[in-house]
Amino acid sequence: MMGNRKLLVLGATSPTGQIIVERALERGWRVTVCGRRTLQEHAENADIKTVEGPLDDEAILQNAIAGQDVIISVIGPSNPFASSNVFVPAYKLILQTMKTEGVRRILALSTFSVYDPKDRPNLLRWLLVATVWAIAHRVWKTIRGISKVFDEEGEGIDWTLFRVGFLRSGDRLRVIDGYVGDETLGMSLRRADIAEWTLAQAEKSPPEFVHDRPGLSSVNV
Repeated sequence: MMGNRKLLVLGATSPTGQIIVERALERGWRVTVCGRRTLQEHAENADIKTVEGPLDDEAILQNAIAGQDVIISVIGPSNPFASSNVFVPAYKLILQTMKTEGVRRILALSTFSVYDPKDRPNLLRWLLVATVWAIAHRVWKTIRGISKVFDEEGEGIDWTLFRVGFLRSGDRLRVIDGYVGDETLGMSLRRADIAEWTLAQAEKSPPEFVHDRPGLSSVNV
């Protein structure tokens, strides 16, 4: 149990974010959620602090980030046609505000459109990324832009970008972390496993995967 440890969840209205919030409360975190809208069940839960507003608003982010121990962010483009212009400047502001407020740890969602030097060639990954590039180029560009923000603005922050492929619903399985082409990492991941992995990482001291981009996948127990 995490006692008085404080966790900020960005993207808490998404299917993945909702699971993270639920499991964080069960594990004893003091949870804050922040975004353009607030789910009714979060607003009515006395154990959740809610901060509502755009993520590129400095005052909103300062209110949400101040005093937190860890941030888990699952924000990003939700579909190929949704506006994605906000995410790169939002992450710049998030990292700047973390530095101002003395918050060091963030785990943020990315995808296999972002490459890591430890990756190896993999046909399925190539097909996945090529498809995204072709039919959702703005999404691909945004995801790559977010990764670049962490490289350029992340000094002094213990950041981890966890990369995902195909997201699935369903009960928890077992999550594997690794790198593309390592003969263990797959391309499919259950949302419930994202919650378990990110919360387990949030509880680690010292933190793991700092300035790193591990991939995640689910396997049967």
